[in-house]
Formats: sequence, structure tokens, C-alpha cells
Amino acid sequence: MPLSTNLTPMFGALEAAKDAAAPEALKNVCTRFLTSLSTFYGIPSPSLRLLGPRPHSTREGRLANELFGDYHIELAKIRLWTRTPMKKQWTSSKTILSTLCHEFMHHLDVTSLGFPNSFHTIGFYERTHGLYLAAIGQPYYPLKWRQIGFEGRQVIDWQETKRRSAKVLIRAKIVD
Repeated sequence: MPLSTNLTPMFGALEAAKDAAAPEALKNVCTRFLTSLSTFYGIPSPSLRLLGPRPHSTREGRLANELFGDYHIELAKIRLWTRTPMKKQWTSSKTILSTLCHEFMHHLDVTSLGFPNSFHTIGFYERTHGLYLAAIGQPYYPLKWRQIGFEGRQVIDWQETKRRSAKVLIRAKIVD
């Protein structure tokens, strides 16, 4: 995993570009972030395209589904949507970064690990989570998973994961 000291300045630059509503500056920072990660892992950097409002679907007038980003395996290309689907406001910096980490992890799976495809496994989400935490300069804490249904499907328990995050951050402040 790359060091936080190499990644957190880029997160600050990403926040500044997003806050200035400067698409070219945002693309520049995101591209530098991907290049930095690719160099660390010794793989070619994926191309990046920033797009506007997220594709979405609604059900009974409410947001039901939305797409934050995607990765095209054959083209080694990441697409990242930068605006919310309904109000078309700029997406938060942490959401942009989280999506970028997620899509980069797909790229890493197929280019470095040689997988023919990249699936959303528990390991995939844990690696993505670790990269995201390094990028924002927070100490690592594991995701909390819970089983749903009888078929053994696992989902992230966000409420418990946030509790873990708070405990780790409190401990880190006490140590400082």
C-alpha cells in the first residue's frame, strides 16, 4: 500500500479543485493520483474520463440506483461521474476519491494480478478501503461485514464500520 504521506497532498489538491468547480484541475489531480498509484504498483496507468451527473434510475420518484464510476477492462479506462444525479451538484471530494480508489482497484486486479475480470469480493472491498484510508491520511480499520439471507451473501455493515472508524480516530488523537 502506498504511504499516506505520498497520497494525502493529492487529496488536498483534489478538494481544492472540486471546491473551485474546476473540471480540468480536477482531472489533472485525479490523473496524477492514478499515475502515482500505477508507478507504486509498477503497472501502466489507466486513462481517465470525467463526466457530469451520475447515471441513475428512480422508483416512485425517488433515487433507486446510481453509477459513480466504472472501469473498462479492454481499454484500461476509468470513467468517473462528478455531479449528483438529481440536483446535479458537485460530488463530495471523498466520494470522488472513494470511487477513484474503487475503479483503480479493478485496474490493479486485471493488470497486476492478471485476473481476467475483477469481482466485488470482500477482499476487493478491503483493499479498496485500505487505499482510500491511506489517501485521506486516516489509520486503517477493517470493514464490518454481515450476512444477509440464507445463501450467505455478505454486505458491509456501514453503521458498525463507522463506529470502528470513530474508535480508531479517537485512539489516534489520544496517541498524538
